[in-house]
Amino acid sequence: MDMDLFFKRVYTVAFRLTGEEELAAEMAAHAIMHTVNELDEDYKVTENLFQLTIIELIKIFLNVPKSHCNYNLKGIQRALLEIKPINRAVLIWRDVLGYSIYDNIPVPDCTYEELLEELVRGRKVLKEYISRYRNYKI
Repeated sequence: MDMDLFFKRVYTVAFRLTGEEELAAEMAAHAIMHTVNELDEDYKVTENLFQLTIIELIKIFLNVPKSHCNYNLKGIQRALLEIKPINRAVLIWRDVLGYSIYDNIPVPDCTYEELLEELVRGRKVLKEYISRYRNYKI
């Protein structure tokens, strides 16, 4: 993966989490800088670097006040923003990025079983929201 693709992928995940361009860019930059500084490596972009950066991004996201997220969006993004942050983080980790729940998901104080419950709950709420939205759309 080249550097441009790496930045775009991290920003895309941040935007899916927040729904706000400026906040997503800021969070992505902080996550990248933190991860690169922690690793103190030669800036080679690898899948491991991407995963560690997303872990940091999710940690940052879970500490962002809810009022900083944009709720004026439509479709899947809006539906994602309607669910609890923990559900959103687990859904994006598993269903968008394709990582296993076992793969170092950055959610503190949750067992594997609790994370699976949050994933199932998040999927259910997301499906209900999309069904409701589709039924009202002309």
